Amino acid sequence: MKISSKLFNEQQLNLLSKQMENIQSVQSKIASGKNIVFASDDPVGAVELSGLKDINSKVGQYINNAELSLSRLQMMDDTLEAAKNVFIRCNELAIQAANDVLAPSDRESIALEFDELKKELLSLANTTDSTGAHLFSGFKTKTTPFVMDSTGTVTYEGDRGVISLAVSESRMLESTIDGGTVFRDIVTSDGVSTDLFEAVDNISRSIRTASSGVEAAKAPGIAKINLTNEDPGTYSFTITSGSKSADFSIDITGADLSDLRTAINAADLDITATLEDSNTTLKLTNTFSQDITMSNVKIPGITKAQEQPTSFFTFQPVDASGNSLGNSQTLYDFDQTIASRLDEMVTIQNHLANQRAKVGARLNSAQRQTDIMRERQQLINKDISELADADLAELVTQLQSQLTSQEATQKAFVRISQLNLFDHIG
Repeated sequence: MKISSKLFNEQQLNLLSKQMENIQSVQSKIASGKNIVFASDDPVGAVELSGLKDINSKVGQYINNAELSLSRLQMMDDTLEAAKNVFIRCNELAIQAANDVLAPSDRESIALEFDELKKELLSLANTTDSTGAHLFSGFKTKTTPFVMDSTGTVTYEGDRGVISLAVSESRMLESTIDGGTVFRDIVTSDGVSTDLFEAVDNISRSIRTASSGVEAAKAPGIAKINLTNEDPGTYSFTITSGSKSADFSIDITGADLSDLRTAINAADLDITATLEDSNTTLKLTNTFSQDITMSNVKIPGITKAQEQPTSFFTFQPVDASGNSLGNSQTLYDFDQTIASRLDEMVTIQNHLANQRAKVGARLNSAQRQTDIMRERQQLINKDISELADADLAELVTQLQSQLTSQEATQKAFVRISQLNLFDHIG
């Protein structure tokens, strides 16, 4: 087969062009540091690399979600810690206010601090995360969850949604607790529903009315009792006479104390009960002139402290002639007393501790999931690096070899192309 000069030249140019393409490909890999610059460099590897990058992107999003959950949960934990401290202070102040030697002005000063503690609690309940989303609004993250009106009543404007974020292909992690669960769903030991804001109000009201009422009223042998009754229903209380005691539960619809007289006379208390003032005053006389005490009053329909008590007993010690001995004593519902609020404080602190435990469990879970995903991401990045990253030393050697080959090809082409038949004719 004969090869013409034209065909030879074309073949040599194609060879040089191919060598140049190979050199440029190696140079591109060296410049980018990547082993696969174009899919044609390694079709199978390019498909595998694309799949790894897709997985890596998803894992990166899972890590971001877990870190956002960590941030939210940590902030919630800090908020609940601060709320717990608010009620620790409330408890301290309530114990201080229960001291009988305090004057009304002293108790009012304590009550004013409760007003500030309520504002602090409201601020904590409306905490936002780094994105400006409210932590305790449920799904309504742009809505301020707790709003206080001009009367001091706090209402919940959020919902009961719990935000969950995907932290793996099969795991959704709850990153919030709704405000209703944290600040409202509280049931006291007496089975009464309350919330944190109302609890602060209850203590404040109890302190403000503490100076005008007593938990137990006592008289030396004779006492007169009246009832201001704006809450008709079943009243309960305890009467102690000397060493004897009896619990009473009487249905009273107005100020008439006839049924109460009958019940006391029927009890074994060494007490004679008589009525005065059209049956609105009940006189109790101990047969042996022993002390008479009335306590543990429960008024129907009242489960929380009132700003102004609507119903109460007035207990007036008197002498044998019916003359008053000292000031009258007012007996409010037990829920109006500071003592009842101390029990409520225990319930609230237990509630907050339980909520913190729930947040802490999720916080630990989010941290573990973050660590797992980061380890997984490292392994994926290693696989991507092994597949995509270029071996620079090998590529430089390959480039040098191709450049040398190209140079040799160019020299050979030049020499052959200069050959002429007339150079051999003598």
